[in-house]
Amino acid sequence: KKTNLLIMSDKNYYVSSFAWSTISKILNAILGFISVPLLLGYYGKTEYGLLSIATACNGYMHLLDLGMNTGAVKFYSQWKTEDKIDKIYKVARTNISFYLAIASINILLLIILAFFGEPLFSISHTEFIQLRSCLFILALFCILSWETTVFNQLLIADKQMSFTMQIQCIQIVLKGVAVFLVFLANLSITTYFFYLTAFVASAIIPYAYKCRKDNLIDSLKPAWHWEDFKIVITFSMSIFALSLFQMTATQSRPILLSMFSTHGATTVADFKIIEVIPQLIIMIGGTFSGIFLPKTSEMVAKKDEKAMHAFAYKWTTYTTIIIATMCFPFILCSTEVLSAYVGSEYSYLSKWLIIWCLTVLVQMHTTPGNALVLAHGKTKLLVIVTAIACLFSMLLNVWLCKYFNVGSAIIAYFIYTLTIIDLYYISFYKKLLGLSRWKLFKCFAKPTIIAAIVYIIIYQVPISINIFHGLNERIAYILVCIIKTIIWFIPYITLLYIFKVIDIKQLIKHGNL
Repeated sequence: KKTNLLIMSDKNYYVSSFAWSTISKILNAILGFISVPLLLGYYGKTEYGLLSIATACNGYMHLLDLGMNTGAVKFYSQWKTEDKIDKIYKVARTNISFYLAIASINILLLIILAFFGEPLFSISHTEFIQLRSCLFILALFCILSWETTVFNQLLIADKQMSFTMQIQCIQIVLKGVAVFLVFLANLSITTYFFYLTAFVASAIIPYAYKCRKDNLIDSLKPAWHWEDFKIVITFSMSIFALSLFQMTATQSRPILLSMFSTHGATTVADFKIIEVIPQLIIMIGGTFSGIFLPKTSEMVAKKDEKAMHAFAYKWTTYTTIIIATMCFPFILCSTEVLSAYVGSEYSYLSKWLIIWCLTVLVQMHTTPGNALVLAHGKTKLLVIVTAIACLFSMLLNVWLCKYFNVGSAIIAYFIYTLTIIDLYYISFYKKLLGLSRWKLFKCFAKPTIIAAIVYIIIYQVPISINIFHGLNERIAYILVCIIKTIIWFIPYITLLYIFKVIDIKQLIKHGNL
């Protein structure tokens, strides 16, 4: 009975965590889809771009975390299993001190940027004054935002992810309220940003209350227990280098655009417009990483090569199919999506959206292989190659800015992704995992080629908003997207079945992996 209860508990944890995580992502996507065109139209492209520059600068400063977000959860979970609750209390309170120090550094950097950062950005003096106000607002809420991380780690380690996702859902609703207030109360861009930042920082209240209520921490007072904390920070630093270069490659793109493009604010606004769709695909597809890693760790611990090989081939195929099913409709309907999203005047961004979606497809098909590599813990070579690829992509972004504006960030990141993928095929798959590179590549190529062939055929079908004459233009664009997606999806799945890329019976049984 006890075993059955544990199984039920784990099942409920996975189901509730996944469900609330999905709801949170969907709500966030809906908010972005609605708010971006509204705010873009209300404030204008330049002012909206300033918000993106401010959040990009502060987002990059999250590297100050030093990998603690992963390390703390790992050791909290381990110590809870070992009934070392006193260690959790000591490290959690030390974490409060640690993040207080990190927040102070973050505040100092934001203030320095606010007073002396004008030459760094390709914006006018008036625009920089507005940007300075946004940076001050971020500094004001910095401590609350960082300290929220302490309690989030405790809740995640205690398998209360569903609670954190519920709070995030509430935050998204509050962000929607802030957008509503812009039009109701005629809020300035800085006032809107103040409310937005305050709502994000407010999560510390329910998080801290829940941690104290459930005795996940014995006190909210800062403390310093170095001996116990050293274990966590040492482990965290081992994965910090990898996350440093990965995050730099991602977060530096809008910053570099703001510094080196012809007009920083408008170019960053273009970037933020097309970023929403790839980010949504990455968020949904990213759930695979959390699902795969525990399973691959178990396989590696058992040294079950047969299971690892079956997992790699089968799940590379399935992952590719799922990501392709999300990417190709946006590739097919890129112009219509942008026209429905922010207006037909932004349809010139469609080619960059297509390249970005293809980048996501290439990047995420290696998720199963990446889970196996992480389970083995062999990341030294990955760190080195990621560092080189990151530096090269940044330099390429800067060089191409003059010619392609927002496109430079898309092209540079595509090259970065290909470099990392090459490493997997050249080194990890064969030498570390003992996999057949050709067989693994076919697992990716076959469903992708079928998707591309169907895309080329459907692309020739003359479907436009003219068939919905009299309807609201944006609604017409949405309907065209739906029709194109359906007539692409049905033959795609049919061909996957005909060419035996997928087996319906096996799909039903795949839970035994």
